[in-house]
Amino acid sequence: MSNKKHKEIDHEESGSEEEQDSGSERDSDFDSDGNFVGDKELQADFEGRNPEDCDFHGIKQLLRQLFLKTNVDLGALTQIIISQNYVGSVVKQCLDDPVDDDDEDDGSDGVFGVTTVINITKRKQEPAIQQVTDLLIQLAEDNADDRTKVLIKKILSDDSNHVGFVINERILNIPAAISVPLFSSLQSELDKAIKKNMPYTFQYLIWICKTYNTGDEASEILYANQEEKPLADEALASFDVDVSEQVDFSQWEYEGGAMTPGRKVLIFEGKKFNHLVRLLKEEVEGGV
Repeated sequence: MSNKKHKEIDHEESGSEEEQDSGSERDSDFDSDGNFVGDKELQADFEGRNPEDCDFHGIKQLLRQLFLKTNVDLGALTQIIISQNYVGSVVKQCLDDPVDDDDEDDGSDGVFGVTTVINITKRKQEPAIQQVTDLLIQLAEDNADDRTKVLIKKILSDDSNHVGFVINERILNIPAAISVPLFSSLQSELDKAIKKNMPYTFQYLIWICKTYNTGDEASEILYANQEEKPLADEALASFDVDVSEQVDFSQWEYEGGAMTPGRKVLIFEGKKFNHLVRLLKEEVEGGV
């Protein structure tokens, strides 16, 4: 039996939007995070679904893009995402041939994105969440200013304030427009969960964005997920992390220049979530 709930996502065109060196035929088609960045244009339809057990390996691989070589049990974190499948979505390809709902192998290697939020205060006793918490504190200790260090330690240690950890990951070449229905669905699912007195009312949100830096002080940071670009201005605090030592290639070529992969950690007031969703929608629609 399958309890899939299909969420409508408009037809999208998946193709490279960034010029890459041709290099060798296969190696040059992937960036330092392992994302496909080749110049072949593919056309496909996608849909959002509630995460299921068959999505385990696909979700775990997407989490690896975000966490890289940090000490987080990605398998356990993936299980948490699946266990709360009433909140959040995975992106799957719509297939022309219908798949038998009893087939547990459908789509197990076809997860193109995952968008969800985890209450890391409520789940703080789970080892994987404790690892995420320790990671956030350590990243702040190594990269943030004193004010941000104090803030992140405070919100992660105060059980009276629930903290939501937002996960918004997808294959690089899936267009940003896909994030609009995913976050709209997430808003609706959170509202329903809150009405059922489930612990999804957040005082704070933590969001890690994948970024790329040219090293030029005059240039702006590029976001792997375009829709996240306007969010930093709304943050209570933020800090940047250089992750070049954790990837196979510390730099990759972009329009003739070297790009260094990074992460931007953002902390928001939880009540701003709907405003953040509105901003990312405007960013996507404005870029069309």
